[in-house]
Amino acid sequence: MFKKCGCREPVLGPTGLPMTGADGKPVVRRLGVKCPRLRRGFGWNPRHGTWYFQYDHADAAGSRVVVSFGSLATRAEAEDQLAAVRRLLGIADEVGDDPKAVAGLRVQIAARIRADHKAGLGLPEFEAMRRAVLTGAPVTEHLTVGQWLTQWLAGKTALSVSTRRMYASQVRTYLIPHLGQVPLDRLRVAHVTAMFDAIAGEAAAAEANNMARREADAARKAAWARGDRVAWRKAKDRLASLPVFRPPCHAATRFRLRSALRSALSAACAQQLVTVNVAALAEIGSGRSPKALVWTAERVAYWQATGNKPSPVMVWTAEQTRAFLDRAQRHEWYALYLLVACTGLRRGEACGLRWIDVDLNARMISPAKQRVQNGWEVLETDLKSDASERDVGLADQVVEALQAQREWQQEARERAASAWVESGLVFTTDVGAGLHPARVTAQFKQLAREAGLPPIRLHDLRHGAASLALAAGVDLKVVSDMLGHSGTAITRDIYTSVYDELKHAAAAAIAAAINGARRPIAAPAVRGRRTAKPLAATG
Repeated sequence: MFKKCGCREPVLGPTGLPMTGADGKPVVRRLGVKCPRLRRGFGWNPRHGTWYFQYDHADAAGSRVVVSFGSLATRAEAEDQLAAVRRLLGIADEVGDDPKAVAGLRVQIAARIRADHKAGLGLPEFEAMRRAVLTGAPVTEHLTVGQWLTQWLAGKTALSVSTRRMYASQVRTYLIPHLGQVPLDRLRVAHVTAMFDAIAGEAAAAEANNMARREADAARKAAWARGDRVAWRKAKDRLASLPVFRPPCHAATRFRLRSALRSALSAACAQQLVTVNVAALAEIGSGRSPKALVWTAERVAYWQATGNKPSPVMVWTAEQTRAFLDRAQRHEWYALYLLVACTGLRRGEACGLRWIDVDLNARMISPAKQRVQNGWEVLETDLKSDASERDVGLADQVVEALQAQREWQQEARERAASAWVESGLVFTTDVGAGLHPARVTAQFKQLAREAGLPPIRLHDLRHGAASLALAAGVDLKVVSDMLGHSGTAITRDIYTSVYDELKHAAAAAIAAAINGARRPIAAPAVRGRRTAKPLAATG
């Protein structure tokens, strides 16, 4: 145990004069342990220098290895650190009785101690080091969070294509950039919380920038429409000066991101790489999905004026959905859009629907496959979950559209002749190949624009089907089964209270119940006072 300092003294040349370097500056050297100010009398000077300790051990060949460790404020701290080092090196004695194996492992532990100290990480944690030694994990280097996430994702062979793509995107876009370099056994709740704070800040900045872009673009279009070239050029230059559009990481996305990290750390806990799943302890809010809103006249006016949607999830009214279908009726994919609007099928389920899953006589379909994207590649996979395998009833209008689709397909088969691809799908190209889901979405957006409707996603037709069914009084369990949800709680959380009709119906039911339970009470005959009327069930 000893002290060192950073004091320097000039280096003297053969003539006894201070030496200078090639740059003309004096050559100096550190005094280190030889500084006369380190001691005071027969003891150490408490006001000068810092404490170090030095330890040595034998390597696998029996040679002596000396390690210095220090820059500590007090002797007591140095003694505690030395005791911790001895305890870490003592882990090697737990592996067996082979002296060479014990010595070799002790060298590895010492190398890890030196590496962590050099990186400013302090001493390795005893339990983490002990687990690594006893399980045969690498000792000399840290397994980082980024390395573990890569290993974890590679080992998730049972994931669906869409889930794997989502996890890969989350790992690549958020987890590795924010946490990748942190040693796995050093990951703390503070790291996870700091990551989500940073992501929330980035999301707020992205939303502000996206809104500014929409406003500038709306101003540009308005100036062009009224022929104001100066204002058009100004708005165009402003649009070019703004950062590119970036989708913000909303609260629901951050909640899914935390779920992915929690799953990865649960696997690390199972392999005894960490003892605590810090992602489960991090507080990031509720992670609720954005509320679905209906395109009322007021919201349409707001969108037309600003270019901003009131919510990421917007739903058409029954009249707006009818206007879209009127426009889509002249398109060859009309039956597909009608099916989604009336049954709430997912895009992949509609694109993957096969004729063997359709019973027009019974007016029923039973989706069994889906077509999903992996990048631009399209894969045919099983459905999202067991609950997705369900029987869905069809309205007469949908049955007629599917019959027309079958007739169109037969005519297309005859025209294509030998070029026809027998895919067995309900919705195909004019040569029988399956439809690309992205093109189905792009065509949907184009038809909606041509119909003069406010924008929604194709998936929001599914929201609309559920909301219209609930507004019409269809039982929640029936709607949940139609959508392929695993339980009614999911349906209730997402779709109820979307349409004002539901709220009006609830208010009317409460008022009717109150009125039915009231007893007629004769009002006292008081001059100038009116008798209260029963509560009207008007909603």
